[in-house]
Amino acid sequence: INPNWGSIILQTGAASSFYNALEVLLTKRLSSNLQFQSSYTFSKLMDNPQAEAPNEMNNAPVYVTDLFNNSTDYGISSYDVTHNWRFNAIYQLPRLSSATGVLDKLVNGWGLSGILSLQTGYPFTVNLQTNRSRSKAYTSGANLDRPDLVPGRSPYSITHGVSTANGIDPCPTAGQPLGTPDLWFDPCAFTIPTAGFLGNAPRNFLWGPGLSNLDFSVLKDTAIPKLGESGHLEFRAEFFNILNHPNFAMPGNRNAYAARGNVESPLGNAGVIQSTYPATSRQIQFALKLLF
Repeated sequence: INPNWGSIILQTGAASSFYNALEVLLTKRLSSNLQFQSSYTFSKLMDNPQAEAPNEMNNAPVYVTDLFNNSTDYGISSYDVTHNWRFNAIYQLPRLSSATGVLDKLVNGWGLSGILSLQTGYPFTVNLQTNRSRSKAYTSGANLDRPDLVPGRSPYSITHGVSTANGIDPCPTAGQPLGTPDLWFDPCAFTIPTAGFLGNAPRNFLWGPGLSNLDFSVLKDTAIPKLGESGHLEFRAEFFNILNHPNFAMPGNRNAYAARGNVESPLGNAGVIQSTYPATSRQIQFALKLLF
């Protein structure tokens, strides 16, 4: 890069994306007091970095690492969800008593419903804290360059098993289990590239935690003839994340190394998950509605 250039700004719609998916939908219309719907999507979304991502996603840098070859960063999109399954059902309990009066209003009119959500996690990129390539891209280039991938390491081995030393850098996490909130990925699966060169670790080739959630509700519908033909009292008890399953967010720090030298220990908080998704702990609410 000519150091005599002051600054050059190129604004262009140079990114591209390709989405392919298999979608399966199964629907049962209401019969025998039961209706349900199941939808599953198996998909893959590939793209170049897209600059709108910080407003919606923060799992990967949105700038290309090689300003002269944006295909270097072509890979899994930050918005990719490989597997996504939703299932919802409503079941009206049959009449438990043919009697009228108080017994009828207590035991009849009950219903159950639920929504099950299962999906795999979003991909993320492992970066370096400094501009190791010396590209001076985007003013500082901090958190932009990627490390080298240790030969023989795969996405599975980086997030499963135990942390393993790479034979070059000190590895204080060696032997620590992977795929846990304490260490989601192995920072020792990466090394620091030679100064002036881009690392060979791919963009967005690791996946964060998935989502598992079950919402459940109980409904009681009681007719009130004095309020007219459609008059009734509706009671609902709703349980959000009824199993209280923890859904973890992305690792808070996805920089493996500070990369100020040729050999370093990984950053102390690399791969550590620091939070869960908001508003996903068990919540219970009750509602009473009068219709007339």
